[in-house]
Amino acid sequence: MFREEILEKFEGRKILVVGDFMLDEYIFGRVERISPEAPVPVVDARDITLRLGGAGNVAANLRSLGAYVWVLGVVGSDEKGKILKKLLEKVANTSWLIEDDDRLTTVKTRIVAGSQQLLRVDWENKDYVKASISDQILEMISKNYKEFDAIIISDYGKGVITPSLFEITGEVKKERPITLDPKEKNYPFYKDITTMTPNMKETFQAVGIEPISDEKAEKAGKLLIDKFKLDYAVITRSEKGLSVIGRDFKKHIPTRAKQVFDVTGAGDTVISAFTLAISVGATPTEAGEIANLAAGIVVGKLGTATTTVDEILKAYKDL
Repeated sequence: MFREEILEKFEGRKILVVGDFMLDEYIFGRVERISPEAPVPVVDARDITLRLGGAGNVAANLRSLGAYVWVLGVVGSDEKGKILKKLLEKVANTSWLIEDDDRLTTVKTRIVAGSQQLLRVDWENKDYVKASISDQILEMISKNYKEFDAIIISDYGKGVITPSLFEITGEVKKERPITLDPKEKNYPFYKDITTMTPNMKETFQAVGIEPISDEKAEKAGKLLIDKFKLDYAVITRSEKGLSVIGRDFKKHIPTRAKQVFDVTGAGDTVISAFTLAISVGATPTEAGEIANLAAGIVVGKLGTATTTVDEILKAYKDL
């Protein structure tokens, strides 16, 4: 079921994004020859763009959908950290970014020739943040969570999401929905959240079932609910669409993508649209329909992309 009034309520919702904020750097060029030094293409670089990645792309998606956005995370005290802060200022109403002198700001550099990505280089530190920084993050959430309509935990495994966070989620979710985009390394301590949004690979890593069929998705979803103490599970299934599984309900939503150009950041779009929808009173299955439409739009764009309420409405009317 799809209700347009759900989308109309997105404007002004207050969402907190906690997680791993990073830069996506794109070097665009063209290839006309092979290097004489090694059998690799020589890219004639023409342009460089910097975009928000990781939890930053979640924030950008939320802003594009009309939400008021707060961000909470960690950056390095380096030049890329300064750039990341400036980019976040454009999408976040409030930035709570803790600067850590001992960490690199995470940067993913992609080299693209034409429409083909040739190489990615990652600059990052995957160690968990210091206890003093983790304590600051928990204190900010504990003191302020009632100010938000929902909270998104965007875990890219870069160390901001620590075990201690899940000692307070049970109390927080009694009053506010908490959604989680998971990372395998942190499965041992996830618990007490409203829902999580694993893809097929992440679902298999979590419960040992690859959700290639509706039946397997249902079985995997119930295992996810039990293992991580969820209210329900949302499984993204690539070209098969999206499944929303509860203890006493299920909904399998076919993909709405007309073309797939780049799947980068599609999971960020799913959790952003889904969280906004449930924050305004949508049922999990209604939120799943909206998130699935939103993902179908962004995979038709290059790189980490966002969508808008108007684009989602148009996509629905074009079904």
